[in-house]
Amino acid sequence: MQARSFPAAFVALLFLAHPADSQTKPEAIPDPIRLPAAEVPYVHPLWRAVDTPPKLLEVPKATDLETTVSLFLTVKVDTKGNVLDAVGVEPPLKGLTAPLQFLIPKWRFTPAKKEGRAVVTWASMSFDLLISMEKGVFPVLKFLPVEKEEPLQAPIREFSGEAWLKRFPKAISPPDAGALSVEEVDFLPNPEKTKWSWDATRLRSRVSALVLVPSSGAVSRIVPTGPGYEPFITTWLRSMVAKWKIAPAMLKGMPVDCWMTLEGSVEYTVDTAKDKGRRTLQKNLRATPVD
Repeated sequence: MQARSFPAAFVALLFLAHPADSQTKPEAIPDPIRLPAAEVPYVHPLWRAVDTPPKLLEVPKATDLETTVSLFLTVKVDTKGNVLDAVGVEPPLKGLTAPLQFLIPKWRFTPAKKEGRAVVTWASMSFDLLISMEKGVFPVLKFLPVEKEEPLQAPIREFSGEAWLKRFPKAISPPDAGALSVEEVDFLPNPEKTKWSWDATRLRSRVSALVLVPSSGAVSRIVPTGPGYEPFITTWLRSMVAKWKIAPAMLKGMPVDCWMTLEGSVEYTVDTAKDKGRRTLQKNLRATPVD
């Protein structure tokens, strides 16, 4: 690029106004004209202009599934080992906590101890349950393209293992007067009677996700969204979408990748939920996790 030349008189004027003195600081020249920021129309970041969006060619059937899930509980144990309350902590299926109200009156623990005396605490424990999902149907299922001006749904952050546990702070919150955090006790409350039982139950869960349909027509990504998130429903969906028959999006006669929204509900029967093992943790779960 060719350098721009200035008239000699103009350059001389600049030197006179600002002599080459190390003690002299240049003065900022205010901008007399302030233009308003340009307004950029909102466009959904996953929207794509296509001639025809993906299409679900037939209403899918929910496939049966048998697998193991972990149900974490926070259990309030008094100084005599009685269970005063028990709450499911982000259960994989919310319906799995239904038996607790009938079970906890029969549960007993050896109480936690601090400096040799029994203390009240919220114990943390988990059941490993072998569950079987049967007779699943989708009474409502909407498979729609992401619209250009559709509000952005925040994706659910998915955690597992140690990353999931680390989200919970050490202190009980909200504070529970008289109860000590299980992370502060010297001896953990030990379950003596914590029998688990389950009767076949018909359940209904919400389905809400962003789904990527590549040019091949097979779903490659499912990102859960919206309230009512149940981790195992997302796992179940991922196990069955490979069998869904989907026509990919088309642009200028060629199949292309396209994001879709999946909204609806699924009804199913949890026929069995067998206790395959349990454990206690010295990790406080009676708190709001930090995501």
